Amino acid sequence: MHLVFAVHIGKASLMSTCRRLMDIAEAEGVSCSLLDADDIPNVPDDTVIVAVGGDGNFIRTAQIACRKGLPLFGVNCGRIGFLTEWTENAFSEALNMLQDGAYTIRERAMLAVRVNGEHLRDCFNDLLIYKHSFSGVMKLSLGINGQNAGDLFGDGLVVATANGATGYSLSAGGPIIADGLETMVVTPICAHTLHFRPVVCSMDSSVEVIMDGKGVLAADGDRFRSVSRGDRICITRSEQVTKLMTFRDRNLFRLISEKLN
Repeated sequence: MHLVFAVHIGKASLMSTCRRLMDIAEAEGVSCSLLDADDIPNVPDDTVIVAVGGDGNFIRTAQIACRKGLPLFGVNCGRIGFLTEWTENAFSEALNMLQDGAYTIRERAMLAVRVNGEHLRDCFNDLLIYKHSFSGVMKLSLGINGQNAGDLFGDGLVVATANGATGYSLSAGGPIIADGLETMVVTPICAHTLHFRPVVCSMDSSVEVIMDGKGVLAADGDRFRSVSRGDRICITRSEQVTKLMTFRDRNLFRLISEKLN
């Protein structure tokens, strides 16, 4: 078994934690390496990625893990740690379970984002479409599976996977998605039209947004594209999946109560 540790190398405290975790693993005869420059060179087939940090680092690492087809789990060193299952103090327990094969690998669906037909990004958590400036509102037209779902006047729109439903979407008034469901959640942000409510649709749906003004796109918190009037943004299921390692039964509702209170 080989562990690749993904950590923000610019943060000294996180690097110290990561080194301690690597020492624990190597003492158990497990080979380790650090993620180098957001890429993973040739590694053994039994490689597992360990994301050390907060939820932001976990989401960034998930983008790399899905491209390599490698499973991952997280060790929380952040404020919330909603996506990271373990703490530093419990890492030895996680390592023992890993060596014993006492885990489950769950494939999590992702979103593919296209603008004017060009595939630009894949999202683990969500796609954010937001207004260009602080003042004013944006207008966009929404279509779901070829049907007109109405016009939105407001600050923007979040399209989230079940993974991301407890993130920005939840803060904007979106629903909680129970474990085991593959869905997209389309949630307006500060809508000025009362009829426009959050929509839950199948992960195999096609969500199309037509811009009626300027805006910006952010995938998993990373702003990557400006859009303008007439641009078409299409969100569908990605061909990529993220392989998450789970070691214990997860009570989503208790986790929300503990982490988001």
